[in-house]
Amino acid sequence: MRLSDLNSGRSLVLGFGREGRALETALQQRFPEADVEVFCDRPPDPPPRRWPVRSGALAGIRETPDRVLRSPGFPVDHPQLQDWRQAGIPVTCISSLWFGENPTARVIAVTGSKGKSTTASLIAHLLSATGRRVALAGNIGLPLLDLPAREHDWYVVELSSYQLADLVGHATIGVITRLFPEHQDWHGDSRGDSRNYYRAKLRLLELTAGNPVWINGADPVLRAAVLDAPAVVEINGNGVFRADRDGIWRAGKRLVPAAASPLPGRHNLDNLALALAVVESVHGSCLQALDSLSSFRPLPHRLQRVSGPGSGGWLNDSIATTPYATLAALEALPVSPVLICGGLERDADWHQVAEYCAGRPLAGLVTLPDNGPAVGRLLDEAGAVAPDHLRDAPDMEQAVRRAHELAGGCVPVLLSPGAPSFPHYRDFEQRGKCFIEAVARLKG
Repeated sequence: MRLSDLNSGRSLVLGFGREGRALETALQQRFPEADVEVFCDRPPDPPPRRWPVRSGALAGIRETPDRVLRSPGFPVDHPQLQDWRQAGIPVTCISSLWFGENPTARVIAVTGSKGKSTTASLIAHLLSATGRRVALAGNIGLPLLDLPAREHDWYVVELSSYQLADLVGHATIGVITRLFPEHQDWHGDSRGDSRNYYRAKLRLLELTAGNPVWINGADPVLRAAVLDAPAVVEINGNGVFRADRDGIWRAGKRLVPAAASPLPGRHNLDNLALALAVVESVHGSCLQALDSLSSFRPLPHRLQRVSGPGSGGWLNDSIATTPYATLAALEALPVSPVLICGGLERDADWHQVAEYCAGRPLAGLVTLPDNGPAVGRLLDEAGAVAPDHLRDAPDMEQAVRRAHELAGGCVPVLLSPGAPSFPHYRDFEQRGKCFIEAVARLKG
């Protein structure tokens, strides 16, 4: 599907966030008379400049559109969407339009349950250091339709499962970082069953159509999922690149010492090894790119160091929306922290965190609504935290204060919620910002 297709008939856009606004801008520039209506469950802020908006129940739309463009947050298996598909009405995500407009673009598509933003950013940064003109977009940075029209040599595109579920596109190179249960509610999976979510992530193999797909071979779930797929290339397996606790190794020689990585944690060494492997596959060597590694700046809300009181340190890992991500954050720290966790209840499995912390008990635990108290009970029963070092907090302000009391100013405090931010915060970024502001007030 291309933008010109929207210049005839009636188009319905579901949701109006970053991608919806980018679509409106693109169409206003090229086809300002296109007949487009927006549907949202509640009035968007800001609203479209010219397009009409309808709110309420999607089933209440009686007029049949000629095509439907879905924002990433709108469930791909909504019953009304299924009815339209059965009726032969094209339904796709907004990002598909960019791929339709750029059929020959060289795309490095990156996805994964954790690390996709960091890995995509590393690839773009390192590949730019080889002299290529590189654009970074998609689920990170600019929406695809907001990319400037000038030519780039490569497009590094981060894709979420929300986008991949029905994306029509192509990729010259694919990258999958990790695979573990996530977004089960959105994908219609039940606890212990992630088949729909995994299927969406693995649609990246369809986009590459036989082109190379780089994976982290140390992830047994991911490795098993792509076992029969063509053109899969591994790091941490039988391939040339390997990440270990002491750094990145290439063909038996240490390429990057762990201390030289700009990112903390063992999981980030995996991300860096993937990025270097992809850059080498494009450029022929990754050595030229290594000089730029020191200028890479970590993304916010990902084990982000925050200035606060005491000598132990404060870490904002608000991006952690699953227990698996919280476990990776805990493994990245040299000492056990006071952990702040909790958020939206969606029946996630915290047993791996409990088992890890039973062998390396937390210095303290502060839990947030809604699922925090239940997580606290599980970790308490597992011996993961001393009962007198466990606190509940009604909000971030109180969580920060109680964590500071438990830390005594000498051990780290880690915000790694292991759960989505809704309904208390708009997104993980707002949650992380609230943490930073609360720490700043405490310091002041």
